[in-house]
Order: sequence, then structure tokens, then C-alpha cells
Amino acid sequence: MSRSRRISPTLTLAVLVAFMALVWPALARAQIEPAEPVGPKPQLLLFHGGSFLFEDPTFEPLTRPLVEAAGFVPHYVDYPLGDLPAAVLAARAEAARLRARFGIDEVFAYGSSAGGTLAALLSGDGLVAAAVAKAPVSDLVDWTWPLGTFGEDYDEQIGLTQEAGYRLSPLRRPQQRPLLLLQGRVDAVVPLTMSEAFAAKFGQVELWVMDGGHRAERSRPQVVERAMGWLLRAGAAEEPGPGS
Repeated sequence: MSRSRRISPTLTLAVLVAFMALVWPALARAQIEPAEPVGPKPQLLLFHGGSFLFEDPTFEPLTRPLVEAAGFVPHYVDYPLGDLPAAVLAARAEAARLRARFGIDEVFAYGSSAGGTLAALLSGDGLVAAAVAKAPVSDLVDWTWPLGTFGEDYDEQIGLTQEAGYRLSPLRRPQQRPLLLLQGRVDAVVPLTMSEAFAAKFGQVELWVMDGGHRAERSRPQVVERAMGWLLRAGAAEEPGPGS
């Protein structure tokens, strides 16, 4: 009759210590390191300002660190200049490209000034989950600042007919998705009253007013940081709905 062999307690303890030495670092990392997010990162379309005539070489360096820190994948759109209707088509095409790949719930927009108008149009048409627009030109028909700056033929310079001015003014269109407006209190380029009228007309439009003028957000990056958080929350909470 065979006897069962007893394992030495000292040997058992030694094996247990060796095992814990192997697995403990991995267990500790699992407690400390955050889990990787499931699914694609949110995609953000970004549109620079420049009165629909010029590029803004400072836009990407100022926004990219804030956008990436918020968890977005940035897509800077080089839209046509001197042709507002073509710029709108380019914005819509980029939004469609990202929606086809990631779905509308993962596609957002941010724009500054003229670029804010493009971002506002995308949210109004329901082509992005939500958008932020800094001092957008929401009413192209009544925007008088460029006439004194670029000349009375400004509309011709950007390819804007009277009909297109009404058709492409976010204020004069439906608003399907959430939109946040960032506006300087003493903005001389896009008046505060224009953004106030836009926000008053649509429940989907929210207005944050800050001290300063047309470039107030450049000295207040924390406002843009908060706006990125607003985008994520608004997109997660929103369901498609009617315009007004």
C-alpha cells in the first residue's frame, strides 16, 4: 500500500512567495492604470476663422493641445476661401466622411468666427452630434462689419448672393443639434446682440459670454477646455429632434 507524500510547509510557502512576486506587479498596475476606453475616440472637425477670405495660422497651435487633452481626434479642415457656398459644401463633405466611418454620435465640430458659422451650420443641419462656435456670423444678411473693413463688395468677394445670405445664415435655418456659442462681451467684429438673438430663438443653442472682444478665448483657454467638456456631454445626451 503506497503512502501519500506530504509537501513540506516551507516548500509551499516558497512557491507561494515566488508566485506572488510574478503576479503582484500586474495586479498593482490593474488597480492604478485606467481601463482603455471601448470604441472609437470622438472625432472633432475644426474650422479656422478669417472672414471667409483668409487662413489663420495661429488657430491649430492654439486649439490642438486643448482638443487632444479633452480626448478628441482633431480634423482641421482647409475649406475654400473667397467662396462661402463652396466652404459650406466642404464642411458638409468632411462631416459626411467622418459619419460614414464613426457614426454621427462620435462626430463633433468646433469653429472660430467664420469657421464658427460652418460649425453652426453642421449642427443646425443635424450633421454632427453637437458643435461649439466661437463668435460665429449667425446672420450673414445683417452682418455689417466686413463692409467697412473689406469694402462694399464684400459679399461678391466671398461669392455670396442675397439668396445665399438668407439660406446660409444659421439664425435663419432650423437648429437640430446642440450648439454652444462662445462670445466676447465687447466683440466689435461679430456683435454680442447677434449671438444673443441666435440663442434666444432656439432651445438647442446655449450662449456663454466672456469678458473681452473677438479673440477673448485666446487669453482664456480654460473657456475652450470647458467647451470641450460641454461637447461631450451634449453629444451623449442628445437625440435627433426637430429644428425649433
